[in-house]
Amino acid sequence: MRKLHIIILLFTLCTTVSAQQNKAEQFYLEAMRQLQLDNPTAAFQMFQHSLQLDPNLAASKFHLSDMYQFMRNDSVATDLLRKAVDEVPSNFWYQQSLVDIYARQGKTNEAIEVLERMSKQFPTNGEVLLMLEGLYKQKQDYPNVVKILDRLETKEGKSEALSMEKYRIFVQMDDKDNAFKEIQSLVDEYPNDLRYQVLMADLHLNNSEPDKAIKIYDRVKAQDSTNVYLMASLLNYYTETKQDSLYQTYIEKVSVNPRLDQETRVRFLTTLVMQNLNENKDSTQLLGIFKKVLAMPQTDTQLTDLCIRYMISKNMPADEVRPVLNQMLAIDPEAEMARMQLVSYAVEASDTASIKRLCKSAVDYGTNDPVFYYYLGIAYFQTDSAQQAIDTFRKGLDHVTAETDINLITNFYALIGDSYHDLGNMRKAYEAYDSCLLYRPDDALVLNNYAYYLSLEGKRLDQAAEMSLRSLKKEPDNYTYLDTYAWILFQQKKYDEAKTYIDSALNVMGANIEERDANIIEHAGDIYYKNGYVDRAVDFWQVSADLGNSTALIQKKLKKRKYYAY
Repeated sequence: MRKLHIIILLFTLCTTVSAQQNKAEQFYLEAMRQLQLDNPTAAFQMFQHSLQLDPNLAASKFHLSDMYQFMRNDSVATDLLRKAVDEVPSNFWYQQSLVDIYARQGKTNEAIEVLERMSKQFPTNGEVLLMLEGLYKQKQDYPNVVKILDRLETKEGKSEALSMEKYRIFVQMDDKDNAFKEIQSLVDEYPNDLRYQVLMADLHLNNSEPDKAIKIYDRVKAQDSTNVYLMASLLNYYTETKQDSLYQTYIEKVSVNPRLDQETRVRFLTTLVMQNLNENKDSTQLLGIFKKVLAMPQTDTQLTDLCIRYMISKNMPADEVRPVLNQMLAIDPEAEMARMQLVSYAVEASDTASIKRLCKSAVDYGTNDPVFYYYLGIAYFQTDSAQQAIDTFRKGLDHVTAETDINLITNFYALIGDSYHDLGNMRKAYEAYDSCLLYRPDDALVLNNYAYYLSLEGKRLDQAAEMSLRSLKKEPDNYTYLDTYAWILFQQKKYDEAKTYIDSALNVMGANIEERDANIIEHAGDIYYKNGYVDRAVDFWQVSADLGNSTALIQKKLKKRKYYAY
Protein backbone atom coordinates (compact mmCIF):
# COMPACT_ATOMS: atom_id res chain seq x y z
CA MET A 1 0.00 0.00 0.00
CA ARG A 2 2.85 2.40 0.87
CA LYS A 3 4.42 1.80 -2.59
CA LEU A 4 1.08 2.47 -4.21
CA HIS A 5 0.76 5.79 -2.35
CA ILE A 6 4.26 6.84 -3.50
CA ILE A 7 3.48 5.97 -7.12
CA ILE A 8 0.22 7.94 -6.98
CA LEU A 9 2.04 10.93 -5.40
CA LEU A 10 4.78 10.89 -8.04
CA PHE A 11 2.20 10.64 -10.82
CA THR A 12 0.33 13.59 -9.33
CA LEU A 13 3.50 15.67 -9.09
CA CYS A 14 4.51 14.85 -12.68
CA THR A 15 1.06 15.72 -13.90
CA THR A 16 1.20 19.07 -12.04
CA VAL A 17 4.66 19.94 -13.43
CA SER A 18 3.59 18.96 -16.93
CA ALA A 19 0.49 21.16 -16.64
CA GLN A 20 2.59 24.13 -15.48
CA GLN A 21 5.01 23.63 -18.37
CA ASN A 22 2.11 23.54 -20.82
CA LYS A 23 0.73 26.77 -19.35
CA ALA A 24 4.20 28.35 -19.53
CA GLU A 25 4.49 27.43 -23.20
CA GLN A 26 1.01 28.85 -23.85
CA PHE A 27 2.01 32.17 -22.28
CA TYR A 28 5.22 32.10 -24.32
CA LEU A 29 3.26 31.59 -27.55
CA GLU A 30 0.86 34.38 -26.59
CA ALA A 31 3.85 36.65 -25.89
CA MET A 32 5.18 35.93 -29.38
CA ARG A 33 1.76 36.76 -30.83
CA GLN A 34 1.72 40.07 -28.96
CA LEU A 35 5.15 40.87 -30.39
CA GLN A 36 3.84 40.30 -33.90
CA LEU A 37 0.92 42.61 -33.08
CA ASP A 38 3.45 45.26 -31.97
CA ASN A 39 2.35 45.12 -28.33
CA PRO A 40 5.76 44.88 -26.58
CA THR A 41 4.44 45.74 -23.11
CA ALA A 42 1.93 42.89 -23.16
CA ALA A 43 4.57 40.55 -24.59
CA PHE A 44 7.01 41.51 -21.84
CA GLN A 45 4.44 40.63 -19.15
CA MET A 46 3.60 37.31 -20.86
CA PHE A 47 7.28 36.30 -21.08
CA GLN A 48 7.76 37.09 -17.39
CA HIS A 49 4.68 35.10 -16.39
CA SER A 50 5.81 32.12 -18.48
CA LEU A 51 9.09 32.11 -16.49
CA GLN A 52 7.19 32.16 -13.23
CA LEU A 53 5.40 29.02 -14.37
CA ASP A 54 8.54 27.39 -15.79
CA PRO A 55 11.85 28.96 -14.63
CA ASN A 56 13.74 26.75 -17.12
CA LEU A 57 12.00 28.10 -20.24
CA ALA A 58 15.09 29.29 -22.17
CA ALA A 59 13.13 30.79 -25.08
CA SER A 60 11.41 33.31 -22.77
CA LYS A 61 14.77 34.25 -21.26
CA PHE A 62 16.16 34.82 -24.74
CA HIS A 63 13.36 37.21 -25.74
CA LEU A 64 13.32 38.98 -22.38
CA SER A 65 17.06 39.53 -22.74
CA ASP A 66 16.45 41.26 -26.05
CA MET A 67 13.84 43.48 -24.41
CA TYR A 68 16.14 44.39 -21.52
CA GLN A 69 18.81 45.33 -24.03
CA PHE A 70 16.34 47.66 -25.67
CA MET A 71 15.68 49.18 -22.23
CA ARG A 72 19.49 49.55 -21.82
CA ASN A 73 19.59 47.23 -18.84
CA ASP A 74 22.56 45.19 -20.06
CA SER A 75 23.31 43.49 -16.74
CA VAL A 76 19.89 41.78 -16.57
CA ALA A 77 19.98 41.08 -20.32
CA THR A 78 23.38 39.40 -20.05
CA ASP A 79 22.34 37.31 -17.03
CA LEU A 80 19.22 36.04 -18.85
CA LEU A 81 21.22 35.15 -21.96
CA ARG A 82 23.84 33.27 -19.95
CA LYS A 83 21.10 31.19 -18.30
CA ALA A 84 19.43 30.52 -21.65
CA VAL A 85 22.76 29.30 -23.07
CA ASP A 86 23.42 27.13 -20.01
CA GLU A 87 19.99 25.52 -20.33
CA VAL A 88 20.19 24.97 -24.11
CA PRO A 89 23.95 24.90 -24.90
CA SER A 90 23.31 23.59 -28.42
CA ASN A 91 21.33 26.67 -29.53
CA PHE A 92 23.41 28.69 -32.02
CA TRP A 93 21.31 31.89 -31.82
CA TYR A 94 21.40 32.10 -28.03
CA GLN A 95 25.17 31.94 -28.09
CA GLN A 96 25.51 34.41 -30.94
CA SER A 97 23.35 36.91 -29.05
CA LEU A 98 25.53 36.45 -26.00
CA VAL A 99 28.61 37.16 -28.15
CA ASP A 100 26.96 40.33 -29.48
CA ILE A 101 26.15 41.67 -26.03
CA TYR A 102 29.65 40.86 -24.76
CA ALA A 103 31.19 42.63 -27.75
CA ARG A 104 29.01 45.68 -27.25
CA GLN A 105 30.05 45.83 -23.60
CA GLY A 106 33.72 45.61 -24.57
CA LYS A 107 34.05 42.16 -22.96
CA THR A 108 36.18 40.82 -25.79
CA ASN A 109 37.65 37.88 -23.87
CA GLU A 110 34.21 36.61 -22.81
CA ALA A 111 32.97 36.91 -26.40
CA ILE A 112 36.00 35.00 -27.69
CA GLU A 113 35.45 32.24 -25.12
CA VAL A 114 31.87 31.71 -26.35
CA LEU A 115 32.96 31.80 -30.01
CA GLU A 116 35.75 29.29 -29.47
CA ARG A 117 33.18 26.92 -27.93
CA MET A 118 30.82 27.57 -30.85
CA SER A 119 33.60 26.86 -33.38
CA LYS A 120 33.85 23.34 -31.96
CA GLN A 121 30.07 22.87 -31.77
CA PHE A 122 29.45 24.17 -35.29
CA PRO A 123 32.62 23.30 -37.23
CA THR A 124 31.01 23.91 -40.64
CA ASN A 125 29.87 27.44 -39.82
CA GLY A 126 32.45 29.83 -41.29
CA GLU A 127 30.66 32.85 -39.80
CA VAL A 128 31.83 31.84 -36.33
CA LEU A 129 35.47 31.79 -37.45
CA LEU A 130 35.10 35.17 -39.15
CA MET A 131 33.70 36.66 -35.93
CA LEU A 132 36.61 35.14 -34.03
CA GLU A 133 39.08 36.61 -36.51
CA GLY A 134 37.53 40.06 -36.08
CA LEU A 135 37.73 39.93 -32.26
CA TYR A 136 41.32 38.67 -32.25
CA LYS A 137 42.19 41.51 -34.64
CA GLN A 138 40.49 43.94 -32.30
CA LYS A 139 42.76 42.67 -29.51
CA GLN A 140 45.74 42.83 -31.89
CA ASP A 141 46.30 39.17 -31.05
CA TYR A 142 47.85 38.45 -34.43
CA PRO A 143 49.13 34.91 -33.74
CA ASN A 144 45.56 33.82 -33.02
CA VAL A 145 44.33 35.69 -36.11
CA VAL A 146 46.74 33.60 -38.17
CA LYS A 147 45.48 30.42 -36.50
CA ILE A 148 41.88 31.32 -37.39
CA LEU A 149 42.90 32.08 -40.98
CA ASP A 150 44.64 28.69 -41.15
CA ARG A 151 41.44 27.04 -39.91
CA LEU A 152 39.43 28.91 -42.56
CA GLU A 153 41.95 27.82 -45.19
CA THR A 154 41.61 24.19 -44.05
CA LYS A 155 37.84 24.46 -44.16
CA GLU A 156 37.41 26.42 -47.42
CA GLY A 157 40.64 25.71 -49.25
CA LYS A 158 43.42 28.14 -50.19
CA SER A 159 42.15 31.38 -51.70
CA GLU A 160 43.51 34.70 -52.89
CA ALA A 161 41.52 36.60 -50.25
CA LEU A 162 42.77 34.46 -47.35
CA SER A 163 46.37 34.61 -48.53
CA MET A 164 46.19 38.40 -48.83
CA GLU A 165 44.70 38.63 -45.34
CA LYS A 166 47.46 36.43 -43.94
CA TYR A 167 50.03 38.58 -45.74
CA ARG A 168 48.60 41.74 -44.16
CA ILE A 169 48.66 40.14 -40.70
CA PHE A 170 52.27 39.01 -41.13
CA VAL A 171 53.19 42.59 -42.10
CA GLN A 172 51.43 43.81 -38.93
CA MET A 173 53.44 41.26 -36.92
CA ASP A 174 56.64 42.33 -38.70
CA ASP A 175 57.05 38.66 -39.64
CA LYS A 176 58.90 39.30 -42.89
CA ASP A 177 59.67 35.65 -43.66
CA ASN A 178 56.06 34.53 -43.58
CA ALA A 179 54.92 37.68 -45.38
CA PHE A 180 57.35 36.87 -48.22
CA LYS A 181 56.12 33.27 -48.30
CA GLU A 182 52.47 34.30 -48.63
CA ILE A 183 53.18 36.78 -51.43
CA GLN A 184 55.46 34.30 -53.20
CA SER A 185 52.67 31.73 -53.11
CA LEU A 186 50.34 34.28 -54.75
CA VAL A 187 52.99 35.20 -57.35
CA ASP A 188 53.42 31.50 -58.18
CA GLU A 189 49.67 30.83 -58.33
CA TYR A 190 48.76 34.00 -60.27
CA PRO A 191 51.81 34.81 -62.43
CA ASN A 192 49.83 37.14 -64.71
CA ASP A 193 48.47 39.26 -61.89
CA LEU A 194 51.08 41.98 -61.52
CA ARG A 195 49.66 43.16 -58.19
CA TYR A 196 51.45 40.41 -56.33
CA GLN A 197 54.78 41.14 -57.96
CA VAL A 198 54.34 44.79 -56.93
CA LEU A 199 53.57 43.66 -53.37
CA MET A 200 56.70 41.54 -53.39
CA ALA A 201 58.70 44.61 -54.42
CA ASP A 202 56.98 46.64 -51.68
CA LEU A 203 58.09 44.07 -49.11
CA HIS A 204 61.69 44.38 -50.29
CA LEU A 205 61.43 48.18 -50.06
CA ASN A 206 60.01 47.95 -46.53
CA ASN A 207 62.82 45.53 -45.70
CA SER A 208 65.40 48.20 -46.69
CA GLU A 209 66.21 46.41 -49.94
CA PRO A 210 65.51 49.13 -52.55
CA ASP A 211 67.77 47.50 -55.18
CA LYS A 212 65.72 44.30 -55.12
CA ALA A 213 62.51 46.34 -55.13
CA ILE A 214 63.39 48.42 -58.21
CA LYS A 215 64.33 45.31 -60.20
CA ILE A 216 60.82 43.95 -59.70
CA TYR A 217 59.22 47.37 -60.33
CA ASP A 218 61.17 47.67 -63.60
CA ARG A 219 60.12 44.17 -64.63
CA VAL A 220 56.46 45.04 -64.00
CA LYS A 221 56.91 48.38 -65.75
CA ALA A 222 58.17 46.63 -68.86
CA GLN A 223 54.95 44.61 -68.96
CA ASP A 224 52.49 47.37 -67.97
CA SER A 225 53.82 50.89 -67.50
CA THR A 226 50.42 52.33 -66.47
CA ASN A 227 49.65 49.69 -63.86
CA VAL A 228 47.94 51.58 -61.04
CA TYR A 229 49.50 49.52 -58.25
CA LEU A 230 52.96 49.93 -59.75
CA MET A 231 52.63 53.71 -60.09
CA ALA A 232 51.45 54.11 -56.50
CA SER A 233 54.34 51.95 -55.25
CA LEU A 234 56.85 53.87 -57.35
CA LEU A 235 55.72 57.07 -55.63
CA ASN A 236 56.63 55.47 -52.33
CA TYR A 237 59.91 54.18 -53.78
CA TYR A 238 60.94 57.62 -55.05
CA THR A 239 60.10 59.12 -51.65
CA GLU A 240 62.15 56.50 -49.81
CA THR A 241 65.11 56.91 -52.17
CA LYS A 242 64.79 60.74 -52.14
CA GLN A 243 64.33 61.11 -55.91
CA ASP A 244 62.10 64.19 -55.73
CA SER A 245 62.00 65.04 -59.44
CA LEU A 246 60.83 61.53 -60.36
CA TYR A 247 58.35 61.66 -57.47
CA GLN A 248 56.84 64.90 -58.81
CA THR A 249 56.65 63.42 -62.32
CA TYR A 250 54.84 60.33 -61.09
CA ILE A 251 52.33 62.35 -59.06
CA GLU A 252 51.00 63.73 -62.32
CA LYS A 253 51.17 60.35 -64.08
CA VAL A 254 49.15 58.69 -61.32
CA SER A 255 46.62 61.52 -61.24
CA VAL A 256 45.81 61.39 -64.96
CA ASN A 257 46.09 57.62 -65.35
CA PRO A 258 42.88 56.69 -67.23
CA ARG A 259 42.86 53.27 -65.56
CA LEU A 260 42.53 54.80 -62.11
CA ASP A 261 38.98 54.45 -60.82
CA GLN A 262 37.22 57.60 -59.66
CA GLU A 263 37.18 56.79 -55.94
CA THR A 264 40.91 56.03 -55.90
CA ARG A 265 41.66 59.18 -57.87
CA VAL A 266 39.64 61.26 -55.42
CA ARG A 267 41.43 59.69 -52.42
CA PHE A 268 44.82 60.22 -54.05
CA LEU A 269 44.19 63.87 -54.91
CA THR A 270 42.65 64.48 -51.47
CA THR A 271 45.91 63.25 -49.92
CA LEU A 272 47.90 65.57 -52.18
CA VAL A 273 45.66 68.51 -51.24
CA MET A 274 46.02 67.83 -47.50
CA GLN A 275 49.80 67.52 -47.81
CA ASN A 276 49.97 70.74 -49.82
CA LEU A 277 47.86 72.69 -47.33
CA ASN A 278 49.56 71.26 -44.23
CA GLU A 279 53.03 72.04 -45.61
CA ASN A 280 51.88 75.36 -47.14
CA LYS A 281 53.40 74.44 -50.49
CA ASP A 282 53.10 76.38 -53.74
CA SER A 283 49.87 75.62 -55.60
CA THR A 284 51.23 75.79 -59.17
CA GLN A 285 51.92 72.08 -59.74
CA LEU A 286 48.78 70.84 -58.00
CA LEU A 287 46.55 73.27 -59.89
CA GLY A 288 48.19 72.12 -63.11
CA ILE A 289 47.34 68.51 -62.18
CA PHE A 290 43.74 69.48 -61.39
CA LYS A 291 43.48 71.21 -64.76
CA LYS A 292 44.52 68.04 -66.59
CA VAL A 293 42.36 65.77 -64.43
CA LEU A 294 39.27 67.96 -64.87
CA ALA A 295 39.81 67.95 -68.64
CA MET A 296 39.05 64.20 -68.47
CA PRO A 297 35.38 63.06 -68.57
CA GLN A 298 33.76 63.54 -65.15
CA THR A 299 30.94 61.30 -63.94
CA ASP A 300 30.31 63.20 -60.69
CA THR A 301 31.30 66.39 -58.88
CA GLN A 302 33.77 64.94 -56.37
CA LEU A 303 36.89 66.24 -58.11
CA THR A 304 35.46 69.64 -59.04
CA ASP A 305 34.33 70.02 -55.44
CA LEU A 306 37.81 69.08 -54.15
CA CYS A 307 39.50 71.49 -56.57
CA ILE A 308 37.17 74.36 -55.64
CA ARG A 309 37.72 73.88 -51.91
CA TYR A 310 41.48 73.76 -52.45
CA MET A 311 41.44 76.93 -54.57
CA ILE A 312 39.34 78.80 -52.02
CA SER A 313 41.67 77.61 -49.22
CA LYS A 314 44.53 79.07 -51.24
CA ASN A 315 42.62 82.36 -51.69
CA MET A 316 42.66 82.05 -55.46
CA PRO A 317 41.02 84.98 -57.30
CA ALA A 318 37.43 84.62 -58.43
CA ASP A 319 38.36 84.61 -62.13
CA GLU A 320 40.39 81.42 -61.60
CA VAL A 321 37.83 79.63 -59.43
CA ARG A 322 34.79 80.58 -61.53
CA PRO A 323 35.52 78.15 -64.48
CA VAL A 324 35.69 75.17 -62.10
CA LEU A 325 32.47 76.29 -60.41
CA ASN A 326 30.78 76.47 -63.80
CA GLN A 327 32.10 73.00 -64.67
CA MET A 328 30.63 71.66 -61.43
CA LEU A 329 27.26 73.19 -62.30
CA ALA A 330 27.45 71.71 -65.80
CA ILE A 331 27.91 68.25 -64.25
CA ASP A 332 25.21 68.80 -61.64
CA PRO A 333 22.93 71.83 -62.11
CA GLU A 334 21.65 71.32 -58.56
CA ALA A 335 25.12 71.67 -56.98
CA GLU A 336 24.14 74.48 -54.64
CA MET A 337 27.60 74.96 -53.14
CA ALA A 338 28.99 75.92 -56.55
CA ARG A 339 26.00 78.07 -57.41
CA MET A 340 26.14 79.91 -54.09
CA GLN A 341 29.85 80.62 -54.53
CA LEU A 342 29.20 81.99 -58.01
CA VAL A 343 26.41 84.16 -56.59
CA SER A 344 28.76 85.52 -53.92
CA TYR A 345 31.30 86.44 -56.60
CA ALA A 346 28.54 88.15 -58.62
CA VAL A 347 27.38 90.06 -55.53
CA GLU A 348 30.93 91.25 -54.85
CA ALA A 349 31.20 92.44 -58.46
CA SER A 350 27.68 94.00 -58.41
CA ASP A 351 26.94 91.85 -61.47
CA THR A 352 23.14 91.97 -61.36
CA ALA A 353 22.71 90.03 -64.62
CA SER A 354 24.74 87.07 -63.31
CA ILE A 355 22.95 87.17 -59.96
CA LYS A 356 19.60 87.01 -61.74
CA ARG A 357 20.71 84.18 -64.07
CA LEU A 358 22.22 82.03 -61.33
CA CYS A 359 19.42 82.49 -58.81
CA LYS A 360 16.67 82.08 -61.42
CA SER A 361 18.14 78.69 -62.38
CA ALA A 362 18.23 77.62 -58.72
CA VAL A 363 14.60 78.68 -58.25
CA ASP A 364 13.59 76.86 -61.45
CA TYR A 365 15.26 73.69 -60.12
CA GLY A 366 13.12 73.99 -57.00
CA THR A 367 15.79 74.91 -54.48
CA ASN A 368 14.77 74.96 -50.83
CA ASP A 369 17.46 77.51 -49.94
CA PRO A 370 15.76 80.90 -49.36
CA VAL A 371 19.03 82.74 -50.04
CA PHE A 372 18.61 82.22 -53.79
CA TYR A 373 15.13 83.78 -53.64
CA TYR A 374 16.57 86.65 -51.64
CA TYR A 375 19.25 87.57 -54.18
CA LEU A 376 16.92 87.00 -57.14
CA GLY A 377 14.39 89.35 -55.52
CA ILE A 378 17.12 91.98 -55.02
CA ALA A 379 18.08 91.66 -58.69
CA TYR A 380 14.46 92.30 -59.70
CA PHE A 381 14.24 95.19 -57.22
CA GLN A 382 17.38 96.81 -58.64
CA THR A 383 16.05 96.55 -62.19
CA ASP A 384 12.75 98.26 -61.33
CA SER A 385 10.71 95.06 -61.40
CA ALA A 386 9.07 95.65 -58.03
CA GLN A 387 6.17 93.22 -58.41
CA GLN A 388 8.49 90.40 -59.51
CA ALA A 389 10.68 91.23 -56.53
CA ILE A 390 7.70 90.99 -54.15
CA ASP A 391 6.56 87.66 -55.64
CA THR A 392 10.10 86.24 -55.35
CA PHE A 393 10.60 87.46 -51.77
CA ARG A 394 7.29 85.88 -50.73
CA LYS A 395 8.30 82.55 -52.31
CA GLY A 396 11.56 82.77 -50.38
CA LEU A 397 9.61 83.21 -47.14
CA ASP A 398 7.81 79.93 -47.94
CA HIS A 399 11.18 78.18 -47.63
CA VAL A 400 12.37 79.57 -44.31
CA THR A 401 12.76 77.09 -41.44
CA ALA A 402 13.58 77.22 -37.76
CA GLU A 403 17.27 77.17 -38.77
CA THR A 404 17.02 80.16 -41.14
CA ASP A 405 19.02 83.22 -40.08
CA ILE A 406 16.64 85.75 -38.51
CA ASN A 407 18.42 88.54 -40.40
CA LEU A 408 17.48 86.94 -43.72
CA ILE A 409 13.82 86.76 -42.71
CA THR A 410 13.73 90.41 -41.63
CA ASN A 411 15.50 91.46 -44.83
CA PHE A 412 12.79 89.70 -46.84
CA TYR A 413 10.08 91.76 -45.13
CA ALA A 414 12.07 94.99 -45.33
CA LEU A 415 12.60 94.59 -49.06
CA ILE A 416 8.95 93.65 -49.60
CA GLY A 417 8.11 96.93 -47.87
CA ASP A 418 10.53 98.89 -50.06
CA SER A 419 9.12 97.22 -53.19
CA TYR A 420 5.53 98.10 -52.23
CA HIS A 421 6.71 101.68 -51.62
CA ASP A 422 8.08 101.77 -55.17
CA LEU A 423 4.67 100.59 -56.41
CA GLY A 424 2.95 103.31 -54.37
CA ASN A 425 1.09 100.80 -52.19
CA MET A 426 1.93 102.28 -48.80
CA ARG A 427 -0.60 100.21 -46.86
CA LYS A 428 1.13 96.97 -47.85
CA ALA A 429 4.54 98.59 -47.42
CA TYR A 430 3.72 99.45 -43.80
CA GLU A 431 2.36 95.91 -43.21
CA ALA A 432 5.65 94.46 -44.43
CA TYR A 433 7.67 96.83 -42.23
CA ASP A 434 5.50 95.85 -39.25
CA SER A 435 6.27 92.17 -39.95
CA CYS A 436 9.96 92.97 -40.11
CA LEU A 437 9.89 94.83 -36.78
CA LEU A 438 8.12 91.90 -35.12
CA TYR A 439 11.24 89.82 -35.80
CA ARG A 440 13.78 92.60 -35.26
CA PRO A 441 12.32 95.60 -33.37
CA ASP A 442 15.60 97.55 -33.47
CA ASP A 443 16.25 97.38 -37.25
CA ALA A 444 17.49 100.95 -37.71
CA LEU A 445 17.10 101.07 -41.50
CA VAL A 446 13.50 99.85 -41.44
CA LEU A 447 12.64 102.17 -38.56
CA ASN A 448 14.09 105.10 -40.49
CA ASN A 449 12.38 104.28 -43.80
CA TYR A 450 9.06 103.57 -42.12
CA ALA A 451 9.23 106.87 -40.20
CA TYR A 452 10.29 108.86 -43.26
CA TYR A 453 7.51 107.53 -45.48
CA LEU A 454 4.96 108.31 -42.75
CA SER A 455 6.33 111.84 -42.54
CA LEU A 456 6.02 112.31 -46.29
CA GLU A 457 2.35 111.37 -46.01
CA GLY A 458 1.91 113.45 -42.85
CA LYS A 459 0.47 110.41 -41.06
CA ARG A 460 1.05 109.05 -37.55
CA LEU A 461 3.75 111.67 -36.95
CA ASP A 462 4.12 110.86 -33.26
CA GLN A 463 4.75 107.19 -34.09
CA ALA A 464 7.10 108.27 -36.87
CA ALA A 465 9.06 110.43 -34.43
CA GLU A 466 9.32 107.58 -31.93
CA MET A 467 10.63 105.17 -34.60
CA SER A 468 13.06 107.77 -35.94
CA LEU A 469 14.52 108.36 -32.49
CA ARG A 470 15.00 104.60 -32.07
CA SER A 471 16.98 104.48 -35.30
CA LEU A 472 19.10 107.46 -34.12
CA LYS A 473 19.77 105.70 -30.84
CA LYS A 474 21.31 102.84 -32.87
CA GLU A 475 23.24 105.15 -35.26
CA PRO A 476 23.45 108.68 -33.85
CA ASP A 477 25.88 109.90 -36.54
CA ASN A 478 23.90 108.73 -39.57
CA TYR A 479 23.05 111.90 -41.50
CA THR A 480 20.15 110.21 -43.32
CA TYR A 481 18.53 109.29 -40.00
CA LEU A 482 19.18 112.81 -38.65
CA ASP A 483 17.48 114.25 -41.73
CA THR A 484 14.47 111.96 -41.24
CA TYR A 485 13.95 113.12 -37.66
CA ALA A 486 14.45 116.75 -38.70
CA TRP A 487 11.82 116.35 -41.41
CA ILE A 488 9.32 114.76 -38.99
CA LEU A 489 9.82 117.73 -36.63
CA PHE A 490 9.31 120.05 -39.58
CA GLN A 491 6.02 118.29 -40.40
CA GLN A 492 5.04 118.73 -36.74
CA LYS A 493 5.85 122.46 -37.13
CA LYS A 494 8.66 122.20 -34.56
CA TYR A 495 10.93 124.33 -36.70
CA ASP A 496 13.58 125.24 -34.09
CA GLU A 497 14.15 121.59 -33.19
CA ALA A 498 14.08 120.64 -36.85
CA LYS A 499 16.89 123.15 -37.53
CA THR A 500 19.04 121.61 -34.77
CA TYR A 501 18.81 118.14 -36.32
CA ILE A 502 19.20 119.26 -39.94
CA ASP A 503 22.35 121.18 -38.90
CA SER A 504 23.68 117.97 -37.34
CA ALA A 505 22.91 116.09 -40.57
CA LEU A 506 24.75 118.74 -42.62
CA ASN A 507 27.76 118.64 -40.26
CA VAL A 508 28.01 114.84 -40.48
CA MET A 509 27.56 114.94 -44.25
CA GLY A 510 30.35 117.52 -44.56
CA ALA A 511 31.62 119.28 -47.66
CA ASN A 512 32.57 116.11 -49.55
CA ILE A 513 30.64 116.33 -52.80
CA GLU A 514 30.26 112.53 -52.96
CA GLU A 515 28.55 112.53 -49.56
CA ARG A 516 26.22 115.48 -50.24
CA ASP A 517 22.59 114.50 -50.70
CA ALA A 518 20.43 116.84 -52.79
CA ASN A 519 17.20 115.91 -50.99
CA ILE A 520 18.68 116.52 -47.54
CA ILE A 521 20.01 119.89 -48.65
CA GLU A 522 16.58 120.81 -50.05
CA HIS A 523 15.09 119.87 -46.66
CA ALA A 524 17.66 122.18 -45.04
CA GLY A 525 16.44 125.01 -47.24
CA ASP A 526 12.82 124.35 -46.30
CA ILE A 527 13.63 124.24 -42.58
CA TYR A 528 15.77 127.37 -42.71
CA TYR A 529 13.00 129.19 -44.58
CA LYS A 530 10.49 128.35 -41.86
CA ASN A 531 12.96 129.63 -39.29
CA GLY A 532 13.15 132.99 -41.11
CA TYR A 533 16.50 132.52 -42.88
CA VAL A 534 15.32 133.18 -46.45
CA ASP A 535 18.73 133.89 -48.02
CA ARG A 536 20.25 130.78 -46.47
CA ALA A 537 17.21 128.79 -47.60
CA VAL A 538 17.68 129.95 -51.20
CA ASP A 539 21.39 129.07 -51.01
CA PHE A 540 20.50 125.52 -49.90
CA TRP A 541 17.92 125.15 -52.67
CA GLN A 542 20.49 126.28 -55.22
CA VAL A 543 23.08 123.76 -53.97
CA SER A 544 20.40 121.04 -54.16
CA ALA A 545 19.66 122.01 -57.76
CA ASP A 546 23.38 122.06 -58.60
CA LEU A 547 23.64 118.51 -57.23
CA GLY A 548 21.06 117.33 -59.76
CA ASN A 549 17.73 118.05 -58.11
CA SER A 550 15.81 119.27 -61.16
CA THR A 551 12.22 118.98 -59.99
CA ALA A 552 9.71 121.65 -60.91
CA LEU A 553 9.20 122.33 -57.20
CA ILE A 554 12.83 123.27 -56.54
CA GLN A 555 12.82 125.55 -59.57
CA LYS A 556 9.66 127.23 -58.30
CA LYS A 557 11.25 127.76 -54.87
CA LEU A 558 14.31 129.32 -56.44
CA LYS A 559 12.32 131.53 -58.76
CA LYS A 560 9.88 132.79 -56.09
CA ARG A 561 12.42 132.63 -53.19
CA LYS A 562 9.65 131.02 -51.22
CA TYR A 563 8.85 127.63 -49.65
CA TYR A 564 6.15 125.55 -51.31
CA ALA A 565 4.80 122.32 -49.78
CA TYR A 566 5.34 119.02 -51.53
